[in-house]
Amino acid sequence: MQPSKERESSENDPMDDLDDLLDDDLAGGEGASGADSGGAAPTDTDAGSARSAGSTAGSGGTGRIGVSGRWFSAKAFGLALVTVAVGVFVGSLIPLIGGTVGTAGGVFLAAFLLGLAFSTRRYVETGIAGGAAGAVSAVTSVLGVGFLPIGIDYLSQWGLPLVAVGGGVGLALALLGHYFGRDLRAGLSQDIEG
Repeated sequence: MQPSKERESSENDPMDDLDDLLDDDLAGGEGASGADSGGAAPTDTDAGSARSAGSTAGSGGTGRIGVSGRWFSAKAFGLALVTVAVGVFVGSLIPLIGGTVGTAGGVFLAAFLLGLAFSTRRYVETGIAGGAAGAVSAVTSVLGVGFLPIGIDYLSQWGLPLVAVGGGVGLALALLGHYFGRDLRAGLSQDIEG
């Protein structure tokens, strides 16, 4: 019998090492410094369970992606989506500057408030919500202008570039708003040196 190529490739797989390093890095280095800090060295079963907990999506917020993930949180995305939608709605109601400018201002202000409110960085969730709001706003603004068959014809010709530009502008405004909100939060939470 020949040795299994699958077994050979998984024993010396550099991606496993990279995944372990990322898990240690994201966990604050707990796995790498366990032996240095006087604690018991992690066993193979501990490393395997930490690896499976880090790669699974939802058990108790330990995953990277999931309901309360480190890289993408469904809860934060839902909150960002609702907040950006309310911001877009309120921004479009402002007299004289409603429409495109009010919608863009609503995306920026909602992302700014999210950056101020969240204790952790949530750029991915806020950016996706802002991009979606920008794309939907671009499409609805074309359909709301003039006669409906003309708007549909325009969308059939220019729909994809219009969605891309609207989504890109919404993404950029959401990321900028979230950044400035996080910056203000950091400034408010630091002590003033005198």
